[in-house]
Formats: sequence, C-alpha cells, structure tokens
Amino acid sequence: MARENLPETDASGPPEKPGRKLSIKKILIIAILGLVLAGGGLVAYVVMVDEPPGGIEAQAGQTPSKHRVNMPLEPFLVNLADKETRRYLKLKVELEVENEAAVKELEKSIPRIRDALILLLSGKTYLDLSSFEGKQELKEEIRKKVRTVPGGGKVSEVFFTEFVAQ
Repeated sequence: MARENLPETDASGPPEKPGRKLSIKKILIIAILGLVLAGGGLVAYVVMVDEPPGGIEAQAGQTPSKHRVNMPLEPFLVNLADKETRRYLKLKVELEVENEAAVKELEKSIPRIRDALILLLSGKTYLDLSSFEGKQELKEEIRKKVRTVPGGGKVSEVFFTEFVAQ
C-alpha cells in the first residue's frame, strides 16, 4: 500500500524548462516579422514614390514638359481588301495632340479624318496588318493622312487602343 501513495516519475529524463524554448521562438518570430515588415515598407516606398532620378534639385532645373492630350476617334469597322475570303478590321484610334485647342481644331475635321482613314484601312489586306511591322507602317500612314487635314499638323502620335482583324 505504501507504493500507491508515491508520485509517479517520468523515466525519460529531467524536466525541460518551458520558458526558455518559448522565448527563443518568440524572438525568432518577432525578428522575422520585423524583417518582413521592413521589406514591405521598402517596397511600398519605392513603388509609391514617383520621383525622377537626381532628386528634387534636378527636377527644379528642368523646364516643364508640354502637356499632351489624347483625342479618341470613333471605332472603325471596315472590310479588308482580301479577295479570297471576307475579312474585317475593327480599329480604335487615339490621336495625341499638343493641347486642348488643337483638339477643338481637329474636331472640325473629323469627317475628313474618318473618310481618309476608312479609305486607307479598306485598302489593306489581312496579310498587310498581321505582322508587327505592318501595324507600325499603318500607324505611320495614319499619322501622314491625319497631318494633311486642317489642324492635323499638331498630331504627334497615333495609338491603337483596339485592333481586331478576322
């Protein structure tokens, strides 16, 4: 009966100190979280700050660049000049012009611009437009056509915002 009153002991070894293990784990977790937060803050700073190289001093010495304005045209949907099959081109174009006054001047010539571009686009074949070089050539041809209309000389760039040929 005397043996029943004795407390049972674990034969696997001396008892471990639970406080020591937890504090090392806590320190490691805090250190890793700190590094992750610092890295995230650095990435956010680099992404959010939109400052040109050279800082504010270099920026102050520069003259302000001209503010360009994009003028969207209504979409074009034309038949292509392919003879063996019936193919279509849907194209949305935006013209980059110098300023708002140039946009107002060009708006008076919209019917002339659309007419010139419809004739230009409908004379192209699918093969003409399927390559990158063909699209670049088309942009240059559009720019030349637009510059022939009154106020078109202020167009600096042509952008395709939608290009579907089928």
